[in-house]
Amino acid sequence: MAEITEAGYQTVRDFIETNWIYHSLRDDEDAEILRLSTADARVSWTHAVGAQVLELTTVISGADTDVTTPQIFAGSEIYNVATEGEPLADETFEAFTINTTSDELTVKHRIEVPQVV
Repeated sequence: MAEITEAGYQTVRDFIETNWIYHSLRDDEDAEILRLSTADARVSWTHAVGAQVLELTTVISGADTDVTTPQIFAGSEIYNVATEGEPLADETFEAFTINTTSDELTVKHRIEVPQVV
């Protein structure tokens, strides 16, 4: 059995960063609230170049026109498609409620792609 080299793992990380570009934020009942792409100014990859752990960060506020207050956020999923599809990575976090236009939520979804040691 052959092992993937560091260059192979980097190719996988590059593929994820290029193609897994839709960040879905979910409520406490796992219903999708928003699905935003990295083309949206509120969404960006925030990890260091060549990092083993990829980090997709989304910052939203109650002032955003696509957020209706009050709104509970409790989960995050990553997709490679703008609608429907299967989540490629998912996680939950402590529920946070945006009640007013001044409330802000930062969600950092982290995806680990191992390195050769």
